[in-house]
Amino acid sequence: MTFWGEDDGMNTHDIRSRFLAFFEKRGHRILPSDSLIPHNDPTLLFTGAGMNQFKEQFLGSKPAGLHRAATCQKCLRTADLANVGVTRWHMTFFEMLGNFSFGDYFKKEACQWAWQFMLEEMKQDPGRLHITIYEKDDETFEIWNRLVGVPAERIWRFDESANFWPESAPSKGPNGPCGPCTEILIDTEPHRGGASTPRNDSSRFVEVWNLVLQQFDRQEGGRLVPLSSKNIDTGMGLERMAAIMQGVPTAQDIDVMLPIVQAAAHSCNLAYVPGMVDKASQRLRRIAEHVRSVAFCIADGALPDRYGRGYVVRKLIRRAALDGMLLGVRLPFLVDIVGEVAEQMGGVYPELNQRMSTIQNVLRMEEERFQSAVAEGSQGVQRLRSFLKNLKSVPSGVAGWTLEIGEESLGDVLFECYDTFGVPLEYLEQVLKEHHFVHSDLFEDFEKALEARRAQSRAGSSMGESAIVFKREFLGEKALDRLHRENLTTEFVGYDALQVDAAVLALFVGDEWVDRAEAGDKAQVLLSSTPFYARAGGQVGDIGRLETATGSAAVSDTILDHGFIVHLAKVETGRLERRAPVRAIVDADLRLATARNHTATHLLQWALRTVLGDHVHQAGSEVSPQRLRFDFTHPTALAPEERRRVEVLINERILADAPVEVEYTSLEEARRRGAMALFGEKYADRVRVVSIGGFSMELCGGTHLERVGQIGLFKIIAEESVAAGVRRISAVTGTGAIAYLHDQEDLLAEVCRALKASPDTLPARIENLQRQVKDLKTQVAEAHRRTARGSLDDRLDSLQDVSGVPVLAAEIEGADAAALREACDAARRKHKSILVVLAGRQADKVNLVAAATKDLVAKGIHAGKLVGEVAKEMGGQGGGRPDLGQGGGKNPDALPAAIASVPDLVRKQLKK
Repeated sequence: MTFWGEDDGMNTHDIRSRFLAFFEKRGHRILPSDSLIPHNDPTLLFTGAGMNQFKEQFLGSKPAGLHRAATCQKCLRTADLANVGVTRWHMTFFEMLGNFSFGDYFKKEACQWAWQFMLEEMKQDPGRLHITIYEKDDETFEIWNRLVGVPAERIWRFDESANFWPESAPSKGPNGPCGPCTEILIDTEPHRGGASTPRNDSSRFVEVWNLVLQQFDRQEGGRLVPLSSKNIDTGMGLERMAAIMQGVPTAQDIDVMLPIVQAAAHSCNLAYVPGMVDKASQRLRRIAEHVRSVAFCIADGALPDRYGRGYVVRKLIRRAALDGMLLGVRLPFLVDIVGEVAEQMGGVYPELNQRMSTIQNVLRMEEERFQSAVAEGSQGVQRLRSFLKNLKSVPSGVAGWTLEIGEESLGDVLFECYDTFGVPLEYLEQVLKEHHFVHSDLFEDFEKALEARRAQSRAGSSMGESAIVFKREFLGEKALDRLHRENLTTEFVGYDALQVDAAVLALFVGDEWVDRAEAGDKAQVLLSSTPFYARAGGQVGDIGRLETATGSAAVSDTILDHGFIVHLAKVETGRLERRAPVRAIVDADLRLATARNHTATHLLQWALRTVLGDHVHQAGSEVSPQRLRFDFTHPTALAPEERRRVEVLINERILADAPVEVEYTSLEEARRRGAMALFGEKYADRVRVVSIGGFSMELCGGTHLERVGQIGLFKIIAEESVAAGVRRISAVTGTGAIAYLHDQEDLLAEVCRALKASPDTLPARIENLQRQVKDLKTQVAEAHRRTARGSLDDRLDSLQDVSGVPVLAAEIEGADAAALREACDAARRKHKSILVVLAGRQADKVNLVAAATKDLVAKGIHAGKLVGEVAKEMGGQGGGRPDLGQGGGKNPDALPAAIASVPDLVRKQLKK
């Protein structure tokens, strides 16, 4: 086996430490990794680069003070998901080392230090290093060639598609800060010689470090105007550098990854040899890589879901679980591997150890869901396999497959399996591969149906609709570009005041900067100072009014977009004018209601940890004037006594009326004192700490009460599951809690009136009614059975002979499924050879049962498939064994025609 370097014993942690120490000595501030969940950037699902947390510094919207920084950033990218475990370098989760300059040093220092680090710290042979630059960047060429000393023949010029950030920005945009890139490549096989160069062999000449030299402001027409403040943004893949330093074949074979791969191999009862390219080895590398990725995602609060980043997390889990299934392992097994991730990386990232129980619970539950959905006997898997079996092929190959049966397409079936039966997309793809379906358009209908369902879900949910409006109101690219040029800032004074006199700094109607907004306009307004709290930390934005001498506007929401506090307002009278004085007025009643719910949320977290244990951590929240919603890590539903205990603890604290105290301190000091922080949340060096009565202390920027007694009353109204290992509590406080109790009283009174009982006799009354209903159901079922038997006896004399098969296909009026099954059994007892297909209407649906004697099964009759075909005639479905099948239809009007189709369906089965 060929390895690519000389192993000098330098492990991954050494490289990370050396990089950060190197730049700390050169005046860089060493900052911790940001969360994988990006903050204040709706355009990103995950943090994908070291520069993400510094966007505001690069855009110039952060106050001066941070000039040089260096980080080791957790990153997640999924663009090349299919290549993970297969190629040498591709990963979803990785660590990116980076050094950054914000208007400080530029090209010369960045290039010199990068070269120095590679030679002095990484001990690289300069003869193995190659440089790429942007083809028009002569300045950088001179630095590498004359100042650093890289021979001209090892400096390669590439066009804007390869060596410019953003890619192809000079010709294609977008407008805004941009600049050329220069990269350091390592020749991993210098002994080979030959015609290979960085232009034609990216496998041999491997990029390890990319330096983005941000020096231009791209303006309309592609004009590149030099920036007055130039920036440096670099990124070195830690795993890639470690693989080169350790001389191992792939990034999954480095010191911190190999034990995870070996743990996967052990779980699958296999042996793993680094660098092997067989399918089993590729699957083991992918399992290890995905488990590591998922562990970091969950630790930062990204949990499995059907949409967004949660969909990515679920996809990674299911891909790893599917690989395990294909290697013959029984699920769940990923949970046995994830501990090794914490063993290898928990010293650097303590959140892995702190959240390990949550990570394990989530993995176990997701694997069990996956296993249930893809079981061979499950309805969804049977549905797909049955459809594929009935598709007809022609000799021309894959492109010649007929992808429809009647009016039903393969895309329709794929979506039905996914949406109705819960079969994961990853497994659907695997089944298609087994049947040799690889056509690129196969999932087109599926994707259309999926997007339609997502739109339907959003439209049917008040939360979803709110999210759509919220996203739509973010500032557009032109608006952000103008704000950065103007360098506008807003002072938030809402902790101390609900009204303030300010000035209008900026007005946008649509994405256009305007000097005035007229009555009826929907405007985005920025003020010099504001009492309006912008959506953050789970708390909704304030609403209220803006009043000027020339008009007034209603503020329907307040958002935070790239650091700017934006008031979403509709001008009601007159006009709003830029630079004009304005009085900003927050709706005091709604703010107070929100504060009740926010302070109660802090009490809720304390109470849950008290009752359930310290494994409880916040996994999300929403605080509005109407209610609070709190997501937390816990594997099971709360028992009634646990739920009651949580309520009692909180209301006891409310009655004790402890003060709510706020102070500002350093992040380090707050953590030392034990303040609760939300994993994945971005905190400044100086933080706001909210303390309640000595029992609750949290880092929080939201608005709160002065004393907890102002909450009045706390009441849980719902507790449910929202993801594997994550529960959600919804609750109300104050007047909202009183209104909820009144509604419950009214509901109880209505039930008592309907049942002619009082509250104290209601349980006995309900028990008596349930007993009567049970007796009536028994009587009705017996009547159905008698009717079915009688009707069957009347019709057994009129059996049809269909190609030698005695067939009875009939409707039994009023019969339910149980009665139909009993009638079929009775028919088989009376006749040694018979096929019975019986149907019974109930309201707007049809029950179907088919049964065949053993001799007919031997001839090719399959009752389960037959009943499925009959059900399809009525817009339904069915299935079962060769001797017994059951199904149902949604269109009773089609029943006569469906019954009439039975003889033809029997003949088709006999011909096969």
